[in-house]
Amino acid sequence: MKLSRTGWNNVIIFSVMIFILVINVTNKKLYSSDNKQSNERTLFSKHAVILSLAINQQVTIERIGRTWRATPAKISGQALDQMMLSWHETQGIIVTEPPALDHQMALVVSVELAGETQSQLLNLFITNNELLIFNQQQKKWLSFPLAIFSQLIPNEILAS
Repeated sequence: MKLSRTGWNNVIIFSVMIFILVINVTNKKLYSSDNKQSNERTLFSKHAVILSLAINQQVTIERIGRTWRATPAKISGQALDQMMLSWHETQGIIVTEPPALDHQMALVVSVELAGETQSQLLNLFITNNELLIFNQQQKKWLSFPLAIFSQLIPNEILAS
């Protein structure tokens, strides 16, 4: 097969383009982020912006620009920033059949999100080996490792 210099250049260019297309197609199949197939999900959508969070109507945390303010000031600074980041990014496993729990023993958290008229009401239940969170609006249960509770509700918040 005898090709001119421009002919070989065209063969090389098309070969590289086909190789790039093959890599892109296989990469999308391997690393697709389809949440419907996954059994894990976060408490709020990826693009949700938390405006305020109230814990048992005793502590309120509000967004002030890009920072947070707790009232009463039991927690502040980096610890408060880390707490709010945990609320936004922690992933739990969807629970289809939760255990029988006493709803009066729940820690109630009310979360206001930007763009939503109604607050999200969350009931937190601590069991022997996990943290269960029930979203009252979505009627969904999520299960988290027990260690996540101290990230979502630091000890400073619950201290009197």
